[in-house]
Amino acid sequence: MLKKLLVLFAVLALLAGCGATAAPEPTAVPEPTAATVTEPTAAPEPTTEPEPTEAAAPAGENKLLLSTTTSTEDSGLLAYILPDFQAEYGVTVEVVAVGTGQSLEIGSKGDADVVLVHARAREDEFMAAGHGVRREDVMYNDFVILGPAEDPAGIKGMTNAAEAMAQIAAAEAPFVSRGDDSGTHTKELSVWKTAGVEPSGNWYISSGQGMGAVLTMADEQQAYTLSDRATYLARTLEGLELELLVEGDPVLFNPYGVMAVNPDKGPHIKADLANQFIDWLISVPVQEKIGQFGAEEFGAPLFVPDSAPYREAHPAEGGESGEGVALKLSGGPDLEWTLADLQGMDLIDVDYTNKDGETTTYTGVPVAALLAEAGVAEDATLTLVAGDGYSAEVPLADLAGCANCIVGFDPDGGLRSVFPDMGGKLNVKDLVELQVSGGGGGDAEAPAGGIPENAALKVTGLVENEVGWTEEEVRAMPTVDAESTNKQGETETYTGVPLKALLALAVPQDGATTVVFVADDGYTAEVSLEELMACEDCIASFRTQGGFSTVMPGFPGSVNVKGVVEIQLK
Repeated sequence: MLKKLLVLFAVLALLAGCGATAAPEPTAVPEPTAATVTEPTAAPEPTTEPEPTEAAAPAGENKLLLSTTTSTEDSGLLAYILPDFQAEYGVTVEVVAVGTGQSLEIGSKGDADVVLVHARAREDEFMAAGHGVRREDVMYNDFVILGPAEDPAGIKGMTNAAEAMAQIAAAEAPFVSRGDDSGTHTKELSVWKTAGVEPSGNWYISSGQGMGAVLTMADEQQAYTLSDRATYLARTLEGLELELLVEGDPVLFNPYGVMAVNPDKGPHIKADLANQFIDWLISVPVQEKIGQFGAEEFGAPLFVPDSAPYREAHPAEGGESGEGVALKLSGGPDLEWTLADLQGMDLIDVDYTNKDGETTTYTGVPVAALLAEAGVAEDATLTLVAGDGYSAEVPLADLAGCANCIVGFDPDGGLRSVFPDMGGKLNVKDLVELQVSGGGGGDAEAPAGGIPENAALKVTGLVENEVGWTEEEVRAMPTVDAESTNKQGETETYTGVPLKALLALAVPQDGATTVVFVADDGYTAEVSLEELMACEDCIASFRTQGGFSTVMPGFPGSVNVKGVVEIQLK
C-alpha cells in the first residue's frame, strides 16, 4: 500500500545532495515578455524567473496560449517537451509561467487556452465554476522542506512536515515563503495550518516571488523554505547549497493536472487546439518522455508520469488497480482511490487525542464524502479494515452527523481512520478498505446521511447526499470563530460550524455552481459555490435563541441570513 509513492520518495531522497559549488546571482522577477522555446541540451538548464515563452513561428502561424506554474518552467521540463509538439503540429506555444493561483485566474478570464498547474482542490473548483471543460491527470512528484546545513531548527530527517514547520516557527528560524498564491504557497499554508501556526514576525519572509527566486533568497539568507522537488534539484546544477531536510510525508504529495479553458470565454479560445495539446501531453509516448526527464542528471526522473492512458499501459506502476490503490470500498459499488485521488479531494483538519492525552492534527477526507459515491443505506454497517487484517465496525447511522470523521493521512505513512469522539478502536491505522454490509448496500435509494424529521438544518439540491441534522448534532460538530462587522461598524465574534464542512458531507455534484441560503421566514440569498468553498471562516453560527445564521466575513451583508434552515445547491 502506497508502495509506489514511498519508493519514489526513497529513490529521490538519494539525489538531494547533487549540486555544483557556485551559488547563483540573485534574480529579479521579470515582467512577462515573449521568449523562444528552444531544444534543450543534454541537461536542460533551468531559467531564472518565469517569462512567457514563444517558439519561432512556423509558416501559417497558429498559436496556443499555455498558462502554467513556475515549476514546469524552472525545472526545464517545458523546454524539454514543447519543441516536439510545436514541430509535430506546426503550432507556436506561448507560455506564461506564474504561480498556480495566477495561472488559474488567467484561465478564468479567458486569457489562456489551456492551464497546467498543481493544486488539485483549486483545479476542481476551477472546473466546478465552469472555467474549464476538461481536466486530465498529467504527472506528480513531491514537495520537500529545504534549509541550511547548520539546520538551527533541528528538523533534518523528520518525516512529519507539520511538526517540522512547528519547530522552525518555535526556533524563529528564517523561512522564505513564496507568498504568491501559487500551488506551492497553498501547500505551505495548509502545512502551517496543520501545525497550528500562523507564521508572522521578522523570521517569516513573504517574498511574493516564484520558486527560482525564493530558492535563491533562502540560499543567500541561510533560511528554510518549501519547494517542489524538481525545481530544487534543477537548481542544484547551478550551485544551490540548500539541503533537503524533510521529505516523505504523504501530505507533501504534488500532483499536476491540465485543463482546457471553456470556449464560452470568447471566440478567441482555441478549444480544438487545446484538446489536441492535452491529447498529446497525456499520450503514452510523451508520458514516457516525461518519465525520462532528469534521469540522466540525477539518476531518477524529476516527474512521474500519471495520465490515464499511461496508467492503463503500465498497470503495475499504479493507477486504478494494483499497487496504486490506496483505499478500497466494497459491499456496494466497488470503488478504489489512489493516494492522488484522495489528495485531490476537499480535505479538512481534525484533532485527535489519544489515551495518553497527546493530541495530533490529521488531514484527510470526510468519510461521508467517500460513502456518498456508494449510495449506502442509512441502516448499513461500515467495517474499517487494516492492512494486517484488524477490523472494527460502526453503524452508518452513527456517522451521519459526524463532520470530523475522516480517512486521514498518517504522518508515519499510509492511511488511518480518525473518528475523534467514537472510541479508540475505530481509529484504525494502516486503513486499506471500507466494507459496507446490510441496509441494502449500493441498491439503496438514498446515500448515507438522510434528513431526519426534526432537522434544524439541511443541505439539498445538486448534491450526492442530501443530508440534515438536528440542532444538537450541528452543535456537536467542530467549530470555528468568525468576526463580522455590521453596517454600524461594530465587530462581533461568532461561533459555528464551517459551511464548507457541511457541504463536504453532502458532496456537491460537478454541475453545482450556486449556493442558496433559505431562512425560516422564506428569505433567500445566493453566493457562488467556488467563493464559499474558498472561505475558511464562513460559518453556520449558533444563535442564542436557537437555530443558526450564516456569517460570511468579506461578503455582502445580504448573505448573512438569520434563521437559516436549508442550504440548496443549484
